[in-house]
Amino acid sequence: MNRRVLTLLAAATALLVPATAAFASIGQNPRWESSGREATWYHGGFLFQNDMWNCPQAACGQQVIWANSASNWGVVSDMATGNTAVLTYPNIAKVFNNEPVSHFGLIRNGFTETMPRQIKGLSAEAADDVWLNNYSIEMMIWVDSAGRSLAGSVRLGRATISGQHFTVWKYGGTVFIFKLNHNETSGQTAILASINWLISHHYVPASVTLTQVDFGWEIASTHWLPARFNVKKYWLRTRAR
Repeated sequence: MNRRVLTLLAAATALLVPATAAFASIGQNPRWESSGREATWYHGGFLFQNDMWNCPQAACGQQVIWANSASNWGVVSDMATGNTAVLTYPNIAKVFNNEPVSHFGLIRNGFTETMPRQIKGLSAEAADDVWLNNYSIEMMIWVDSAGRSLAGSVRLGRATISGQHFTVWKYGGTVFIFKLNHNETSGQTAILASINWLISHHYVPASVTLTQVDFGWEIASTHWLPARFNVKKYWLRTRAR
């Protein structure tokens, strides 16, 4: 969970690393493609991040991210059979300037994504990852999960947000997870309403600030197979109060 967050400066200086032959089947001639462990690309107001934050280690294979736009990007990832710890979080991100959440009247996104559920032993989930208070508080919203566990987390309760039902968990001291009660490959997440739930239940202060909003996949295992994850739609909308 405590991965190193990349900055816009890193995005501006990141080197492109070509995919190896094992992943050459991506074959889409994307505008950007990289197998760099910390590779980033800034395009259309968003950061695209390979974010292999828990690599290198024996469980890590290769991961290649590619992107054309916010609504046309993906990753091919190859992680160890049976591994349960998150190794990577390829994602799209929007950086905010620690603006107080109280200044917002809307923070919401929409997505359409696919995961390779046909792979036996897949352990991954699609999720928003929202950073607050200058990266000191993390709030995740799991929308589509396969083989993922919340072991080590403490259940805080249930939340109904925009008509959808979540179980809310706390991991460690400052990580909060909203887990949707069903898997959803296309939909919307009400990020501001989720933050406000934490505020109203006194888990985060009312003065909390918005630092960064990400969407992608936490990947632990792909059974040592090059697994494809894709986004076909993504948008993020904010509005001042």
